[in-house]
Amino acid sequence: MQYDQQAQRQAWIDGLAQLREQGAISAEDETVLIRHMDERLDVVQQELKALVPEYDRRAASDGREVADAWLGAQAREMGEREGAEARRMVNSLSTIEVGP
Repeated sequence: MQYDQQAQRQAWIDGLAQLREQGAISAEDETVLIRHMDERLDVVQQELKALVPEYDRRAASDGREVADAWLGAQAREMGEREGAEARRMVNSLSTIEVGP
């Protein structure tokens, strides 16, 4: 799994480099996006690890189906929260003015 994360991170960095080379983002934006991705991945990993004990508790007391439903709800909330954070960050980036 660690290799997959490294490969995904490298693909992200390569994609950002292409956008910078095409003039779609600035070098500063590229740096901000890389930093943001690294920070968010760390936060998400910590949040996922924190869910495990509660999931196990729910599975043991209420059954796997109930625990899975709870986990799905948690995942949706995390996705919505991360999406909102990503939108705020992207909206803060500098933009390139495109002429007529």
